[in-house]
Amino acid sequence: MNLNTNSRPLAIKRARALRVALDPLLTNLALTLDRSEADRLVRGWIDRHAQEWEVNIAATGGLAYFTKAEGEVMGPAQSREMDDLMRVVGDMFVRPRLKATIQAALSGRCPDASQDLEPIVADAMEDIAPEIARDSPDGHFLARTIMRGLATLMDERAEAECGSLTPVPRYSAPRRSEKQATPLPSTPFLSRWPEFETAKRNDGRWKSDTASNAASSRKLFLALIGDKPASAVKRQDASEWRALLFRVPRLYDKARTWRDMSVREIIQAADAQDAEGGPSGKALARLKLATVDKHFGNLQEYWDWLHTNGHVPPGEKNPFEGFIQSKPKGRHARHERDAWPQEMVEKLFTSPVFSGCKNLQRRTVAGLTIYRDARFWVPLWGRLTGAREDEICSRVVGDIEFVAGIAVLRIRASKTVESPRDLPVPEALLRMGFLEHRYYGRDPQEPLFPELIPQGPGKRRSAAFSGWFTYYRMRTGSYKELVDFHSFRHNVSTDLQNMPGLNMGWADEITGHDSPIRASERQRYAKGVFMSHLKATLDRIDIGVELSHLDYFGPRGLAAPGAAEQRAGFVALAERDMQLKATRAARAKKARR
Repeated sequence: MNLNTNSRPLAIKRARALRVALDPLLTNLALTLDRSEADRLVRGWIDRHAQEWEVNIAATGGLAYFTKAEGEVMGPAQSREMDDLMRVVGDMFVRPRLKATIQAALSGRCPDASQDLEPIVADAMEDIAPEIARDSPDGHFLARTIMRGLATLMDERAEAECGSLTPVPRYSAPRRSEKQATPLPSTPFLSRWPEFETAKRNDGRWKSDTASNAASSRKLFLALIGDKPASAVKRQDASEWRALLFRVPRLYDKARTWRDMSVREIIQAADAQDAEGGPSGKALARLKLATVDKHFGNLQEYWDWLHTNGHVPPGEKNPFEGFIQSKPKGRHARHERDAWPQEMVEKLFTSPVFSGCKNLQRRTVAGLTIYRDARFWVPLWGRLTGAREDEICSRVVGDIEFVAGIAVLRIRASKTVESPRDLPVPEALLRMGFLEHRYYGRDPQEPLFPELIPQGPGKRRSAAFSGWFTYYRMRTGSYKELVDFHSFRHNVSTDLQNMPGLNMGWADEITGHDSPIRASERQRYAKGVFMSHLKATLDRIDIGVELSHLDYFGPRGLAAPGAAEQRAGFVALAERDMQLKATRAARAKKARR
């Protein structure tokens, strides 16, 4: 090497300086990840995705490119046709081009190809080795292995789509690696919650309000236990957290007196208040078992997600598992929420909203006017069909369709996978002019109840109804603990079970409960015939209140005269109420500062 000098002392000095400069450079270029470890990480990534691909094909009845929910929305014929088209496109265009891009990137002669693959590579590295820096030598080496793995994954997916008969390899005990496994970094337990939430949203299991509610579980764990490393979260921590949750007041995040206190301080203040007897002499309401179980379930799912994605040691058992007891079923679950007593049903449906009120602002005061807004229609839908509150409130006009001349309400994206169903519009609602006031002459994309302005964490329309409904029932004497809108489902289920000779598959179809009878009955009849049975069944439900004074006597099959103007008035009033609420909230916030 030329040190650019003839002086021996100067040459020695420059050689030493060069060595000092090269040491960190050579150290930075050293690889700590060998090929076998990189292959193992990428092979695990390939296997997980290949398994998910095959499981989806099995779960959807043969669809390779759509989920079960997507297939149900499109229908059997359209989903099969689209899936076949996607398979052809994948085989002829997508996979060959992607493999050509991978080959160009691995050759090093096409830098742009590497950039095209970077999103896939970065996601894969975050999944299988988040502790390895992307720009490190290990990161570059692992990225090239991932590119090769991506080509392998495409080949295996293509084989799965073709129904490959590749035999299952004979099992052999895994050889012990002489190399010590790299310990997982001690990252804070809850640091990956945003990724977990994103995953739950992407797979359709969480809606926006579900994610918001689940975030309270994270906050409560942080407040009561702290954000220790995942490897340090033990079963004792879960047990302590559960015991503390039962001591948290139900309104801990709403009461003004606790606004500037930590959760532990709130617990202590609540305990002291109970010890002194409190202003009312009653003990403060604490979190219920169902709420505690919900928080535990969220963190149990989070731990399982960490485990699945390699963010906790493989041998670590889920510390949140085993605390949640099975929910009671059948007759043991009947008293968790009560059905509406008949006298309370009569009280509700003879109250001012249904018999005549003073005006739109004074619905609890008896008067001469009946307004056919959401506050009028939604309770009737609940008692006559047993549909859930959000299933009714969140519908759009286009969800009303006609099957063999029968008006039905299509319920989709509901609480459970069994909930989607088509509900015939009960005859009582048809007589009241529901279609004339809410369907005819309207844009299919328009909300069925636009006066229910979305609000709350999930921006649900039902949130605009539920608070008012509780207030209204309290003011009109139709309120009782453990009886709410959901209780209408119990009334309808009881009505159906007591109908002589009723096919229970039809009852399950109406309420949205899964059962083998329900599935077989759907297949047994043509859709129009099946719907006529459901319509006749719903029309047999008698709520025991005379409602003939609510019948509509205008022209049928057309929009009711003045219906559009009435809806606009309902919306305008709702918007003013929302504005007033926002103004009051802003003033209260300013006063607290």
